[in-house]
Amino acid sequence: MKTDEKASATQYANAILQLTDESGDARTVFTNLEAFSRAMKFSPEIAVLFKHPAISAPARVKLLEEATKDMDKLSHRVLELLCERRQMNLLPAIMEEFYELLRSRQNIVKAQLICAEEIAEDEKNSIIEKLSHRLNKKIDLNVSIDKSLIGGYILKIKDQVIDGSLKGRLNSIEKSLLSV
Repeated sequence: MKTDEKASATQYANAILQLTDESGDARTVFTNLEAFSRAMKFSPEIAVLFKHPAISAPARVKLLEEATKDMDKLSHRVLELLCERRQMNLLPAIMEEFYELLRSRQNIVKAQLICAEEIAEDEKNSIIEKLSHRLNKKIDLNVSIDKSLIGGYILKIKDQVIDGSLKGRLNSIEKSLLSV
């Protein structure tokens, strides 16, 4: 994603969050906008209707009104604004930013653990508990398997990466040997 698109998505997400703070409907708005975003992603015909230059703005708004008649006012207004400004393509990025803002509000940190082999549920819970205690936040841990690590793990939290894999250690040794 381009920097200016990310900045726009962040501005929209912040504005939506402020508005949901006033109305108390953050979960409803998130659910509605996410459902519409998914519909656009999995049904390219819908996306084309809202992006095609041959379709006039009033026609797009009319289509949108029909598609969102069961949504709350705020969700509808956000989609209408994006439609009028021809920025529907930003909706997935807006939803990503909005989701991160909601997680931050709830003191939840997303973490990814990449292991060389499957780990037991009690081991996963232990890792979550230790991370939660250390970071003083709730942890949403996503575990994936990468056999190329040979052994160990890689832990990613936000922009921090902890490489405790055998592959990482071997690469480090190789670099130090080659630099001599």
